[in-house]
Amino acid sequence: MTPTRLQAMVKGGQEIRERSLRGLDLRGLDLSGGLFAHSDFTGVELEGANLEGSVFDECRFEGAALGSANLADCVFNACEAADAGLDDAVLRDVTFHRCDLSGASMQRVDAGVASFDHCALDGASLRGAVSESLIFYGCTLERTDFTGTALPKATFYQADLRTAVFAGCDFDKAIFTECDLSGQVLRGLRFESCQFTDADLRHCDFEGASLARCNFKGALMEGANLRRVRAQQCLFPFVQFAGAACTAGVFTQSIWIDAKLEKADFSSADLEQCIFHRARCGEARFTQARLTYADFSYADLHDADFHGATLMRTKVHRALLEGTRIPDRGGLLANEPELFAAEEFSARRRFEPLTTTKRGSS
Repeated sequence: MTPTRLQAMVKGGQEIRERSLRGLDLRGLDLSGGLFAHSDFTGVELEGANLEGSVFDECRFEGAALGSANLADCVFNACEAADAGLDDAVLRDVTFHRCDLSGASMQRVDAGVASFDHCALDGASLRGAVSESLIFYGCTLERTDFTGTALPKATFYQADLRTAVFAGCDFDKAIFTECDLSGQVLRGLRFESCQFTDADLRHCDFEGASLARCNFKGALMEGANLRRVRAQQCLFPFVQFAGAACTAGVFTQSIWIDAKLEKADFSSADLEQCIFHRARCGEARFTQARLTYADFSYADLHDADFHGATLMRTKVHRALLEGTRIPDRGGLLANEPELFAAEEFSARRRFEPLTTTKRGSS
């Protein structure tokens, strides 16, 4: 089939089905709005071609050259595109569903809102990609390279990101729900208002990172490195944080309700106005930490170390303080009298027998 014949069929609204287009030179050709099924584009030259709005169903693109091509609004379903070249292509609002893009090069693409659903992106490169939102749902991303890429509103769902490369990336309102980032090195990166709900962040290295207003609810963070991070107004409820290092980090106004913080190190950290209700802080280190207006009500602080900590109106209402090392307790608020009385009253009411008041008849 010749390029001219192919273009005529596409513009005539014909479906291109079970056609071999191997080796054709289709550079700069207008094939927008085409319908392609079970066709073979292996090694085809498509640089600068216009494929906008086309649909590709179970097509082969191994080694195809699509650099600077317009693939806006395209749909690729169950396509084989290993080692395809898409550098500088337009991928705005493109959808890849169950495609093999392993080893594909998508550097500097204009992606807009691009979606990758259950795709293989192992070894692919998205260096310098520009996007409004990239969505990766159920994808494999082993050694996928995002170096130097801004990823605003990116969504990674149930993705294994342990070997993905994020050097120099910037994340704004990104989502990492139920992702595995264990052992990742993310030092100095910016994560603004990101979601790490139920993610695996064990031994993850965030040292010096900006994590303001991030949500880590239910995340596994044992052994994580958060030294010198800026994590103001973060949410850490129900996190597994045992043995994590937070030395000199800024966590002002963060929430640590029901967190497991055994042996965590908060030395010299800024924890002003943080809430640690019911947190398990046994043997944790708070030496030289700033704990002004922090609230440890109902927390387990057994054998925790508060030497040199700044305590001012720091609440420890009904906290377990057995073995806790607090040389100067002048800044502590122990049991709040009014709250304590209310709790005692409620406890008594729960165990009082019900009484019935009888009124006399007139």
